[in-house]
Amino acid sequence: MTNKKNNSVTEFARSHVKKTAKVSSLVKLACQRHLDDIKRKDIVFDNEAADRAIEFFGFLVHSKGEWAGTPFKLEPWQRFLIGSLFGWKRKDGLRRFRTAYNAIPRKNGKSTLSAGVALYMLTADGERGAEIYSAATSREQAKIVFGEAKRMVEASPSLKSRVGSYINNLHIEGTASKFMPLSSESSTMDGLNIHCAIVDELHEHKTSQVIDKLETATSSRRQPLIFEITTAGYDKNSICYNHHDYSIKILKGIVKDDSWFTFISQIDE
Repeated sequence: MTNKKNNSVTEFARSHVKKTAKVSSLVKLACQRHLDDIKRKDIVFDNEAADRAIEFFGFLVHSKGEWAGTPFKLEPWQRFLIGSLFGWKRKDGLRRFRTAYNAIPRKNGKSTLSAGVALYMLTADGERGAEIYSAATSREQAKIVFGEAKRMVEASPSLKSRVGSYINNLHIEGTASKFMPLSSESSTMDGLNIHCAIVDELHEHKTSQVIDKLETATSSRRQPLIFEITTAGYDKNSICYNHHDYSIKILKGIVKDDSWFTFISQIDE
């Protein structure tokens, strides 16, 4: 593994810590956390692993709106997010982060980014029998990220040649891996063996029931990931508010949790 100081993730962190205007204080704290952690000896930032994940998105194609048909070019903040998730490693070589809480304003491509993460975990993470799910309170909501991923596969010759596609199932026969939408009312919530779960719009979850089941279902995997992405939630009794508050405490150094990544982009009061 490499721990190079010059890479797009670290450069983003450095540049945003130095900025004095138009940068959320919580984004600055996420960047400062990255810079502080580079100095540590018990974890390592693998620049090659980060770049590999970032470059994967270049094989994906947008399927909607004005960008339809064009390659998915990550914005700098997205490169920081993706590079951080897949670049940070523990000393045993496995990924550091197991949960990612990301609060992003509307109209910033949350579902598209989530679909890319799901496809990377399905096709490029080296996990045999990988089970990937887009999880939501309803089947229709869960299909949003899955549908985006399915269209990406159909638009990419390299992915289409490897990934089989059914109505609600993407799969790779050679590795016995699959990606499916999953809803809270589904009877299949029990008995899962999750490598990656995408939770889009966490603020719509009224209870922790779905998240609790997802976390339990990752217990037998070496380096699972629960990827939460949402607009901010303001119901103080919700799972989204709890995760938002916990994430801020991590960024402020009140809580130490090396397995929890967070990126919160919101305007300061």
